[in-house]
Amino acid sequence: MITSVSNRAEELKAYSERLAKKWKNYFSLEGLLPGITPTAEQKQVVQSSEKQLIIRGSAGSGKSLMLAYRLIKIMEQAEIPQRILYVTFNQTLIQDTVKRLRQSEKYNQLVKQHDVTISTYHDLVRKILMKECGYQEINRLWMNQQSIKEHESLIDARVKVVLTRFYESGEDKKFERLYKTHTAKFLREEFFWMKANGLITKEKYVEKERTGRGHSPSVTRKQKYTIFHLFEKYNEFMKTNFKVPQLDMEDYALHLLNELKMSPRADFKFDHVLVDEFQDLQPMQIKSLVELTKDSITLVGDDKQRIYKRTPVSYKDLNLRVNARTNQKLTKNFRSTKQIMNLASSIQFIDVENVREDDQHFFREGKKPVIKHFTTNRKMAKEIIRRIKEIHQENPKMTIAVVHRYDKTELNQYGNLKDILSYEFNIIGIEKYGSKFDYNKVKKPIFFTDPFEIKGLEFDYVFLIHFDRFHYPSQIRIKELNEKYGGEKFGDLNYEKDYDEIFNDEKKLLYVAVTRARFELNIYFVAEKYQRVSQFIRDFDTRDYESNFSKKAYKK
Repeated sequence: MITSVSNRAEELKAYSERLAKKWKNYFSLEGLLPGITPTAEQKQVVQSSEKQLIIRGSAGSGKSLMLAYRLIKIMEQAEIPQRILYVTFNQTLIQDTVKRLRQSEKYNQLVKQHDVTISTYHDLVRKILMKECGYQEINRLWMNQQSIKEHESLIDARVKVVLTRFYESGEDKKFERLYKTHTAKFLREEFFWMKANGLITKEKYVEKERTGRGHSPSVTRKQKYTIFHLFEKYNEFMKTNFKVPQLDMEDYALHLLNELKMSPRADFKFDHVLVDEFQDLQPMQIKSLVELTKDSITLVGDDKQRIYKRTPVSYKDLNLRVNARTNQKLTKNFRSTKQIMNLASSIQFIDVENVREDDQHFFREGKKPVIKHFTTNRKMAKEIIRRIKEIHQENPKMTIAVVHRYDKTELNQYGNLKDILSYEFNIIGIEKYGSKFDYNKVKKPIFFTDPFEIKGLEFDYVFLIHFDRFHYPSQIRIKELNEKYGGEKFGDLNYEKDYDEIFNDEKKLLYVAVTRARFELNIYFVAEKYQRVSQFIRDFDTRDYESNFSKKAYKK
């Protein structure tokens, strides 16, 4: 009798929990991920039952963590197996997400019961188009900064062929003449912008303001007809001049949207879609993910960290409903110390939505960030080696990243910082992060990367190098701007707007890099004189950092 009463009590308890999960959206977050205790604010966001949910928050607020919790919540509450998609733009972030989720026993237990896809956007669409829609072989696009540059260079060459044929055939005589500054590179950027924003008909393109396309070279209304003709010629060239039709990186979303339009109830749709770092996706990519969703979609991001070019489009255009319930904001910072975020928050942005940290609460105190000047690369390397060895001695479990701005050629040169550090430590780059970086290992390799590839990741200690006038802002980008305008043109309103946009982008890169640090941030640069420090230092309050040079000239 006692046994039957006990069994009955257990059955009632289990029944009550099932009811609670179904009717009260009950979900316990405790102990889901090792070493993490969610706050009341985070719990509230995770427990939301909205079918469309946007979670905003600055670096370190736990946005990606909330997405992981919502993924586990969806799996636990589902009564039947679900098709679930976790997607983002960046390859490294996908690898990191998989590593973190596998640390959760609950995730490992539940994932076997569902069809879960964790993928970059381009890998996802490539798989759908080839496996579900009958497309022939589509070359894989690796979503890291170097691969994107190589892809853009390839498309530049193809656009140049189209442009050359246009002029050699005499066809150009039928259209409004283009300027010399309307180069193949300019046209490729214009074509990508058109596709990214869904401006693929002549009427839409001609009527739409070219917001986000810079101010030089200018384009007249009549020239838009010429450009659209070349746009059509380019698309035809990509379809007919190769054994297999070719796609550029902005074609993926358009093809997926077309397939979904033809098959609104396609089997390849997902019950639930979770999007990380959505600010890095293009408008049509976001729209295609909304259309790919059958039940719920959750998007998390930080507009401040938008470092891949895109033009903002209204949420309504993307079929997203945004209101007080569906648009949530996280205000507490869990990653970085108050001192690190004080420095990061002072970086001034232009035309950014109001997502600054003025209302944030910080859970950890620490040392002020350090900005150091070195006269030689060897001296800087010696200091980094000394500090890393010190960190390893204090706590070998600590994660460390060195954030650089070398280009591909410089990165392969003998005697650069990576080369020097490799004699002392296990150094890995972006290409080995997935296979070599293991959270469960006591001593982890040093991650050597640029600010583009470190997005979404976090490290206990960060060494940011190249904080000089040549790299922050990138003088390569300034040089390209000057070439467009035929030299510096201060006083020219369009030149100054484009110049400010470069500064804005470069400050976002700096923000992304410094906010990767959890406990300690070291900002270094090499120059003959300390006055060659990045002019971005003027954004900082001198009380928020330590330095080995005089700060008097940089006081506000």
